[in-house]
Amino acid sequence: MSVWLLQMKTNAIITDITKSIVKMDRILVYRHTNPDPDAIGAQFGLVALLKAAYPEKLVVAMAPVPGHLAWIDTTDEQLVTPQATDLVIAVDCANHERLAGELPTGAFVIKIDHHPNHDPYGQLNWVDETYSSCSEMIYELAQAGCFTVTAAVATKLYAGIIGDTVRFSTPETSTRTLKIASALAATDIDIATISHHEMDLTPALSKLYGYVLSEQTIEPSGLAHVVLPQRIFSDLSLEYGDEDALVPLPGNLTTVKVWLFFIETPQGQYRVHFRSKAINVNAVAKAFNGGGHPLASGAFVPDLATVGQVIEQMQAQVLAATAVD
Repeated sequence: MSVWLLQMKTNAIITDITKSIVKMDRILVYRHTNPDPDAIGAQFGLVALLKAAYPEKLVVAMAPVPGHLAWIDTTDEQLVTPQATDLVIAVDCANHERLAGELPTGAFVIKIDHHPNHDPYGQLNWVDETYSSCSEMIYELAQAGCFTVTAAVATKLYAGIIGDTVRFSTPETSTRTLKIASALAATDIDIATISHHEMDLTPALSKLYGYVLSEQTIEPSGLAHVVLPQRIFSDLSLEYGDEDALVPLPGNLTTVKVWLFFIETPQGQYRVHFRSKAINVNAVAKAFNGGGHPLASGAFVPDLATVGQVIEQMQAQVLAATAVD
């Protein structure tokens, strides 16, 4: 599809999204479980945008905000019972099963996302993998719908963008990303404070930082992997999810090409973060019922035996890619 046709299709979808927003009196905004800065930034950025534009409407961010992301926004205190007549907007969530909260049966669902669209669960799906983050897409929606992007909205969207691009260091970072970030910065947001928040380490997290560096295994191929057991969370008085800030850490090492983070969940499964500087990791993630971007994917596996299988398959992928290079 040509760039012109793609833009025409995008414009048509955004127009339909705006019409749906105008028409509905109750709008519930969902995001994925175990949220990252982009999920919270896009969710609360959109909520703030719509509340300012339509003060007469009920606009609610669904699901509580984890403590380590409360600097972006705090949990919406409005208690609502989802209804079939609600408009549901799901942001930054590729799969229906990862939504934080149950969708009301029969509700009209709009999906806004930048991950591969393997599960088009919305009646209206705006999915575009060329965006660096979902927060970037919310800004585009605001521009197309002539919504006012206040400093409060811009702060949340900027936080989401620098979170997903790891402060503009990922391959998805584009000239469009930088132009949008510049436009958000022009609203007089405190970009230094936002950036510092993105890098914040509590004393407990600093100890986990040391644990990751000391306990990770780095294979001669350039594959690094580390397992975080639940006991480490108890020992350091951390909550499950607090570790997300450290996921990019192994990639800072010059000898690491691909890294795997295995986090034991409170239920005893293992959440897997697949990360890479250049080698595609999504194929291995898909093999374990996960998915995402070529250089950043995720999955859940049931036990340590499966953790070993993930490492084995990823090692084969790294060796194959290195041999081709």
